Amino acid sequence: MRNDTAGPGLTRATIESLLVALLNARKGGGLHELLRQRPRAARWLMRRFLAGPVLGTGGDLMLGDRGQEEAVDIFLRWALSLLRPDGAPPTAPVDRQAWLERTSWRPYLAVSSHFECLKVPDFPDRYRRRAGESAVDNLCGLWAVGPSTFYRYLDKGKRALAEQLDHPMTGSARLALRRLVADELETRLEGASAACGRAEWHLKQARHASMQRDPCSALWHHGRAGDTGGFIAALQRFRIELAGDQESDLLVETLAGSELSPGQQFDLRLAEAAVLRSRGAESRAAQAYELALRIATSADDPLMLGMVYGALGKFHETRDIDKARACLENSADFLRRACAPEGAGAGRAPPEYAAALQRLAWFHIVRNDPRSRAVLESADTLRAAHEIPDETTALLEQAWGEYWRRVGDFARAIECQHRVLNVFERLGDTRQILSTHNNLSLIYVEARRYDRAIEHGNRVVAAAERTPVDAYVLASALLNLGAAYFLLAQYDRAIEHYEAGLETAVGAELPVIANRARYNLAEAHFKRFGQLQDAADEAAGDRLIALVLEADPSERDGWSVEAAPRLKADILGAETAMWHERLVPEEELAHAAEMAAIREHRTRLAIPGAPADRIRAHLAIANAYLAVSTKEREAALELIRQHGLDHEFDSEIDALQMTFSRELTREKVLQAHWKQKSYGVLTEERAATVLKQVLASGSINKSGYAQLCQVGLATASKHLGTLAERGLLVQMGKGPSTRYVLPG
Repeated sequence: MRNDTAGPGLTRATIESLLVALLNARKGGGLHELLRQRPRAARWLMRRFLAGPVLGTGGDLMLGDRGQEEAVDIFLRWALSLLRPDGAPPTAPVDRQAWLERTSWRPYLAVSSHFECLKVPDFPDRYRRRAGESAVDNLCGLWAVGPSTFYRYLDKGKRALAEQLDHPMTGSARLALRRLVADELETRLEGASAACGRAEWHLKQARHASMQRDPCSALWHHGRAGDTGGFIAALQRFRIELAGDQESDLLVETLAGSELSPGQQFDLRLAEAAVLRSRGAESRAAQAYELALRIATSADDPLMLGMVYGALGKFHETRDIDKARACLENSADFLRRACAPEGAGAGRAPPEYAAALQRLAWFHIVRNDPRSRAVLESADTLRAAHEIPDETTALLEQAWGEYWRRVGDFARAIECQHRVLNVFERLGDTRQILSTHNNLSLIYVEARRYDRAIEHGNRVVAAAERTPVDAYVLASALLNLGAAYFLLAQYDRAIEHYEAGLETAVGAELPVIANRARYNLAEAHFKRFGQLQDAADEAAGDRLIALVLEADPSERDGWSVEAAPRLKADILGAETAMWHERLVPEEELAHAAEMAAIREHRTRLAIPGAPADRIRAHLAIANAYLAVSTKEREAALELIRQHGLDHEFDSEIDALQMTFSRELTREKVLQAHWKQKSYGVLTEERAATVLKQVLASGSINKSGYAQLCQVGLATASKHLGTLAERGLLVQMGKGPSTRYVLPG
């Protein structure tokens, strides 16, 4: 149990002393003077209890010194109610049994009555009090106890109150205090809102709270104004700040229980999920996404379906790559349909479609897929044709910055990210500000500007010490710092940061980031082993690489398939480049395993070998391409099933199914045809030789035929003419350019 401190510099005994001083000052009418004399205590009260739930709720009705004094008065009466055994607010009546019989109530009643926050009722059947009798004497008479017993109750109440206030306020406590403030100010609020209306007054206070970065007060006032859109916008904007404040959960559930349209419920659940993700409550975030998906599916709304699938794609991106890809592609497809002029959400759809394209482009970029550029250019085209929110525009710039980093153009990458940082600082989006610092840190690492890389990475780490930070952002920042120290050959510090990044990723269930951290850690351990020859480093590196190789392919970066098995040899042998994040040919990414097999067999074919080995290599390559063809066909069939286009592509599917067998048998069919039709012109052996040459080169001319069949030019011309007459060849061109090809 914590009993020594209560925030910076305040012990529990100090809290008790401060409370007694405040209660005595309130009793004697000297609150204002006490607060002026004890500024440190005033600041503690403001920071811990008053700023949000009291002054934020009271808004412009509690300005200046008088407002502060009133805020302290309300706070003290609320604080005393924490001692009530029934947990009711201070305005709730206390029944006769509690006053007279229940000893559990006596600490609360002693403190509240002694400091004149509660008036002792008259119970003449139990005790006849004197005129002007003090609360102490009155309660001693009612309870039939002496003053020493009363003061024991009083001391017990003061200690219990100090203990209560020594702990952070719960979300329910903050909300109860807000309700008390609202009830206290109800009469004055009626006068203040008479001119502009109650809703407008609350909206004014919400705007002020947002400017003061008091998000819970902003949510409170938006909710009281009935401004659901403003509530959701504030929830989205302040998701980082709200991640550490569970009062927002209660405010969300209060709003969710009101009369909302399906669209409003949908937007609320998506915004709630973003807050929960920032808090690291991944399972609850998944539940919020599931609720949003149910609403969208029930409404059969392409706009809502596109939005929730986009959010789910980002959610699964660090957990299940295949599921993330499917969600992001579904998102883009639904939003493309929502953009149709007849779509119910056509006005809102283009900005959401641009955001979906940005998410899909980012997914491609982080997997080094060159298709990312085409997707980004499509998003830019959409941005030029429609009004796109600043946040989406900044995210597109962020994606371009990452693209330029991966093609090695660091100057353009840095320029993009600084433009992004300017936008998000103006918008006050803490999460994206930190994410952009993260991106800049990585770019500066690759550009070998390590001081700037460490500076930007440390900003993220420092923010995490003050407020909850998205685990993905924090883990990535720690890995970037580790990379900077690794390249500075400071392997101890690199390992320290990599381990912290791994711990963060594992704790937040981010397997892709965790396996990236394991790879980086193994790299650093192998480097340090090469430097110090400590066997523990070698063993640690071996263990970490084994874990990477054991991971499911969906839980690790694609490049690790080839890089991880040879890491130890690369590190302990020749110097190797550590950057794997560079764009690769599309087929290399889409069909990595098949392309790796093809490269392997092409390498074998490059070296002269036995005919049987070369045949096997060619057949293995053919099988790999057949596997690619099968995967592409299955992808097409899945889309056909999803969109109910069963008969529209029948002819294309039939043609595809025939292609492979047709190509395999074509040569044999032609051989039989030539054997029959070339009789009297060519022997069977020469016919096969000519056919093979035409199949290989695509055509044959007179001189080539003469050389191949060892005949004169005149005979060659005559033979070719006869073969053309019999339909085995087709003459193309005239004069010296004449050539003969197989019939189409």
